[in-house]
Amino acid sequence: MTQASLLVPAHPSPEKSPALVRVLAELLDTDGQLSHQDFIERLARSFDLADSIRISTVHEAVFEPTDAQPVVSRGTIRDEFQRERAAIVGSAAQSFSPQASANRTRFPRARAEMTVDEIMDAAPYLSFYSAQQRIIDFRIRDLHARTRDALADLSPPLARLAALDTVLAGPLAGPARRAFAAIPRLLGQRFASLRDQHRRTATDPSRIRERWEVTLLQLRSEMRSLLLAEIETRLLPTQGLVDALDELEEHDDY
Repeated sequence: MTQASLLVPAHPSPEKSPALVRVLAELLDTDGQLSHQDFIERLARSFDLADSIRISTVHEAVFEPTDAQPVVSRGTIRDEFQRERAAIVGSAAQSFSPQASANRTRFPRARAEMTVDEIMDAAPYLSFYSAQQRIIDFRIRDLHARTRDALADLSPPLARLAALDTVLAGPLAGPARRAFAAIPRLLGQRFASLRDQHRRTATDPSRIRERWEVTLLQLRSEMRSLLLAEIETRLLPTQGLVDALDELEEHDDY
């Protein structure tokens, strides 16, 4: 099992697409279909000759068993993944709460002293989402590295998997970074759509602010769903390492 095999389902459909794809499809009014063949072709373009040689080298390498005891157990690796996953999800979800601490990055509030134009400005909301992306990116990359290093100490097959994961990380980092960077831009389109719709339908000037604050509640819910789906997607490579740990344990013959 590799990182690449975890990114999309083998026979995708709207119902089986990753949560991130489904949420974006709903927000942007698309069908959410994923083309497996197109994905494979795009993935192949992420690897050059040097990458292919490095992958081949790992496949041909011999990983010898050692008598040293692993630093951590399989159960500890699984527990740590679940614990950190829950912490990342919980922290992200809490950032959307009206009761979120002022000391943390949180969803912008429509304060009483702000004008209607100020609370209809997309910039603070998109900046908030981008800040959340930076936080979860750092935490998930750290979790992934710790999980990979721990697996490498357990057995030769897992050491090979960890080495492959390391080689694949570089070529896949660029496309992943560009894909996630596109999400705030798509959110900007969604924000503009909601704002235009509001301006077309808000005929009573005395209720413009009140109605827009209701729209902001909708936007907050959508952004929360989107961020949680993004976390799920970003965690897939690490989840794949943990799943491989379980699979190799079931067929352990070394």
